[in-house]
Amino acid sequence: MNPALLPIGVLVAVTLAGVIGLRQFPRRIRLAFDAVLFVAISIYFERQGALPLFPPLHGSPDIKALALRAAGGAWWLLGSRLVVRTLRFVVYRDRRSREARLFSDLAAGGIYIATGLIVLNSVFALPITGVVATSGVAAIVLGLALQNTLADVFAGIAVGIEGPFRVGDRICIGDKVEGQVIQINWRSTRIQTDGDDVAIYPNSLVARAEIVNQSFPSQRRAGSIELSCPADALPERVIEALMHSTLLCPDILPTPPARAVVTHLGWTRNQFKVSFFVDSPGKLATTKDLLLRSARRQLHCAGLLRRPAGPGCEGGPAIGTLPTCRELLRDLILFEALSDDQIDVLAARLTPLSLEPGQVLFSEGETDEALYVIAGGIVEISRQSVAALDVIGCVGAGEYVGEIELLTGAAHAGTATTRTHCRIYRMPHEALAPLMAASEELMDAIGRSAQRGLDILSRDVATRAAPNVGGPAQLLERIRSLFQL
Repeated sequence: MNPALLPIGVLVAVTLAGVIGLRQFPRRIRLAFDAVLFVAISIYFERQGALPLFPPLHGSPDIKALALRAAGGAWWLLGSRLVVRTLRFVVYRDRRSREARLFSDLAAGGIYIATGLIVLNSVFALPITGVVATSGVAAIVLGLALQNTLADVFAGIAVGIEGPFRVGDRICIGDKVEGQVIQINWRSTRIQTDGDDVAIYPNSLVARAEIVNQSFPSQRRAGSIELSCPADALPERVIEALMHSTLLCPDILPTPPARAVVTHLGWTRNQFKVSFFVDSPGKLATTKDLLLRSARRQLHCAGLLRRPAGPGCEGGPAIGTLPTCRELLRDLILFEALSDDQIDVLAARLTPLSLEPGQVLFSEGETDEALYVIAGGIVEISRQSVAALDVIGCVGAGEYVGEIELLTGAAHAGTATTRTHCRIYRMPHEALAPLMAASEELMDAIGRSAQRGLDILSRDVATRAAPNVGGPAQLLERIRSLFQL
């Protein structure tokens, strides 16, 4: 073998071996390999005073001419691979862009096709007119056979150029599917639904459908609930109760503010709608659930819902009649173990309070052995931190605060301030003491009810306003200590 051909032979052989053998290696290693060989072949051509473009062959070519043409083909192949990988690096800088491969794949295909034609025509001096004509006929046949697939591909290109959504966005396609985009490829768009399924939508259907991008310009979502009340309930009082219920939902944004309006007036029932905003779609369902439960409780405590008739009565209380003290206590988890007679004894010891907005019910660190039952209005619970006053949340009508302080004598862990006009009943420690002293079983039952109340999610705000007393055993021990049992 001619020693002058040894370098070029080694470069061509290494190129072929590397292109075939390094497929399983990381992308950086393959990129470095291509760059080194590309530079080496370029240096060889520069020293030979030649270019990787050759005139047509005349006569029988010698071995050196064939070796140079083979090196030229390797040079063009490595160059195209470097250009494609650089392009993909630029496109894939953003994690979201990695999934949208349409542009980079089309560009890579165009680069490789152009490189192949240049190598055939300008390196190996082969006529490409027949190849182009044959490829045109083949393209027509394939186009007819793959009409649906090509429609999806070109629709995907159109969607990619317009960019109505990106990977990670939450979209709604017509009335068919709603969820988060997890992949955009040649043929389809993949959407993860709220049911944790993956919906694969052909791009041709996506291009024709109405698309609502719920992540642009922000993740903020609007929501609403609708409910009805008896027609003889004053709409103004119903709207006030519904607005109070929005204050009990921490995920409802203060701006824009929630609204409650009348949507229909009827002979027997009136329809109302509460509209609100949350900061992400994932909070919409849980906020609707909490708002409906809070609205029902506020309307009940405001006497705006039908209540069943009492013993000896032909009908229930008239709309607008507020629940009695006994009814409020009967609904509390804390006193579920008490008999009706014991509830009557406690109800007789309640002290009514009427507070205006901004008044303090109790302060953090204050020792006040009393339970506060909220009959109407909203109370805000806050706690002093090192930097500022942190608002924990709100509690409303039908709820209570201070059960741990009543049962153990501990100091309040937060400050309670009224947000609206409030009607509150105060139960002192002395009202419960005779009942607790008369029966240790009753004390144990109330202790278990208090612990269960602390564990209920809907009472999270009131729970955080109470001091930490540990587990059920520690709570019962502190109750026995306070009541000297």
